[in-house]
Amino acid sequence: MPASRPRVSKRGTYYGKRYTKFRRAAKHALAQLKLGKPISGPISVHCAFYCKKPKTTKRDIPVGDVDNYLKSALDSCNGVLWDDDDQIVKCSGRKEFEDADGPRIVITIFAP
Repeated sequence: MPASRPRVSKRGTYYGKRYTKFRRAAKHALAQLKLGKPISGPISVHCAFYCKKPKTTKRDIPVGDVDNYLKSALDSCNGVLWDDDDQIVKCSGRKEFEDADGPRIVITIFAP
């Protein structure tokens, strides 16, 4: 799920329902992994997004900017995989349609 633009109202700033639902589900899934203490210090990250393919499309790649996919994944990992995404010194990402393993996000963490 690519990150949506924040919306501003009289009551404050908020994100759309679909994006908020994705973030909540991602945090829950990461918590189930019980990975231990988050990584601290500088890191490099690569994210691969395997997105569900619509029934009909003329596109060869999923809709959405890869930087928005990255933002949603990196923000969801704060406090779980690493302390904060501001410690990422190098980041790359790619998006493609799902393969036999289905839709998923693969995050690889490297020392810089």
